[in-house]
Amino acid sequence: MLRKIIIALAVLVILPTSLQAGEIYRSINDIVKITDHYMDLKTFAYYVTEKQRWSLIISNDVSVPRKEIIGDTVKEILDNFCKESDFGWRFYKDCIYIANERELATFFAQLPALERQLPDGIKTATYSGYFKSVELSMLCMFLSSISGTQIRVVNGFDTCIMMRVNEMPWKHVLLAVVYLNRYKLNISDYSILIMPEHF
Repeated sequence: MLRKIIIALAVLVILPTSLQAGEIYRSINDIVKITDHYMDLKTFAYYVTEKQRWSLIISNDVSVPRKEIIGDTVKEILDNFCKESDFGWRFYKDCIYIANERELATFFAQLPALERQLPDGIKTATYSGYFKSVELSMLCMFLSSISGTQIRVVNGFDTCIMMRVNEMPWKHVLLAVVYLNRYKLNISDYSILIMPEHF
């Protein structure tokens, strides 16, 4: 009897994640209408996430050229884009993350510990923003306004980010942008400073 209860609880814990991940395995024709059969990875990812109302966080160094869209599902198409490159992708809580495979693996392995290092700010604050290109300094200003924490870039450093996020926790957005792009953080009790990798 106890074994059946444990199995049932395990199914309840696993089920929501499986349902979310299942969207990646659905036929692409059920999700979006592909009219251009040649795209680059960034364009395809933004197009799919926009149509599905998923979030997208993509590293600046992702540079996969235009390819023919090959595959029956979003997973197969993303796998084909990343094949024979250093890039990979993850689908987690209705968000597609695309970056160097090494950075992706490190980010998800360390995420809980990284979140604990940040100032508490407004713990429940979430952020929504849809940008094919937004300056990092502007994103920091937006995150500062909702988090109750001063977030800024070091003087003389700025860059543009492609992302679309829908009601994501501010800490998660910040950490994904920073660590998937190999930036560094200088953290104090009430402020966060973002700087380039070699600073």
